[in-house]
Amino acid sequence: MGQDDIVLYWCGKKLPEVKNYEYYTQQTVFPCANQNTLNKPLFQVNNQLCLGTDHEVMAWLLDNGYQNSFDCIYIDPPYLTDSDYYAQIKVDTPGGTQRVKQRVFRDIGYRNLASYLQHIYESIAMIKELLSEQGSLFIHLDYHSSHYVKIILDEVFSPQRFVNEIVWCYGGGSGTRRHFHRKHDVIFWYSRGADYIFNPQYRPYSPGTIQRGLTKVKGDRYKLDSRGALLQDWWHDIPKILSPTANSNWKFPTQKPVELVQRILQAATAENSLVGDFYCGSGTTGEACENLGRRWVMSDNSIYAIQTSIHRLIRSSSRPFIVSSTQPEPSPPGDLSVAAEYFSNLFGNELTISLQSYQPKDNRPPSLAWIDFWEIGWLNGENFISLRQVIPAKRGQRVPDWVSLKLDEISQPLAVQVWDIQGGPVKMPITLL
Repeated sequence: MGQDDIVLYWCGKKLPEVKNYEYYTQQTVFPCANQNTLNKPLFQVNNQLCLGTDHEVMAWLLDNGYQNSFDCIYIDPPYLTDSDYYAQIKVDTPGGTQRVKQRVFRDIGYRNLASYLQHIYESIAMIKELLSEQGSLFIHLDYHSSHYVKIILDEVFSPQRFVNEIVWCYGGGSGTRRHFHRKHDVIFWYSRGADYIFNPQYRPYSPGTIQRGLTKVKGDRYKLDSRGALLQDWWHDIPKILSPTANSNWKFPTQKPVELVQRILQAATAENSLVGDFYCGSGTTGEACENLGRRWVMSDNSIYAIQTSIHRLIRSSSRPFIVSSTQPEPSPPGDLSVAAEYFSNLFGNELTISLQSYQPKDNRPPSLAWIDFWEIGWLNGENFISLRQVIPAKRGQRVPDWVSLKLDEISQPLAVQVWDIQGGPVKMPITLL
């Protein structure tokens, strides 16, 4: 029996089957928070954010010309922890500060191990088809599932395509006294082909190495590299996001530091690379791509994850991106009242828009405090063209409820779209006073 004949079996295992799914464009976002205009910027929109499962989105990509297109795909799937993961945000309401808690996703755990393995198996198979010949997969896991997934990776990619097992070490408290504190994750790196992209990364030399140099150990021929020492496969210099008040903390469970994903992309992508993430969570991969100028496609099956990613990308003044879904737009989570006044004066045309009231459809009292952020733009059929976004100073704080804009003559149907703090959009056409 050869090495390639060793595979992982589970009850009900079957070969991956790619299905076809519909794809609905819901909005196109032009982040321009520092502009007082509704004039559409002349940008080509390359980046995409999609609401849907990883299988649905990857199947659509494969059916629409994205085979062999991604130079890097990073995924952070569930780990088999058998846990519910919640997001909790403090919201300043007229009645005082309230904590809004909601379940973002459920990790099924070992009782559904066969279902989990089949899903991961199909995901990895589709990822391989999406990767370019120089592309790589980075899959982020922990001790719950890494040993199973490693065998599946060997089966789909072959053991020869294994590049690294990266160990990410981090700190943080733990109350257990029954075992050593579990403070590391693993990231498996597999390449599609033998000639994959790799840009060596460097770490700073230790103070002792800088002080003594290399000459005392290796002789006068050796000098310290000005870039530092070559990076190893265990990373302890990127801390976990622990502070609840940190600006980088988007109050999203399992959020990873942007520096972690950025290091991966710096190592495994080129300037014009396309990057994918199909469990995008809070949108960390999107921010990392924006920082490095990479193109990206992200998706998640949670509307709260999509909303958090949109908010995050707007705040970071990202390049334009499309928001889509593999399902028709969900029912709106509340009723919105908007007032708008358009008038001309000596200095040009001006539009003032104010949010009057918002009534959630659950048992929360009516209040504008439940609005996470809001957008103003054009209606192009079902596609909302978001041209101006209004965001709070910090997530959970009260968002401004009015804005004045200068613009040319109105020739398009205008609309406002607000996002409920618990996840979901409400769209309202504007009627001018």
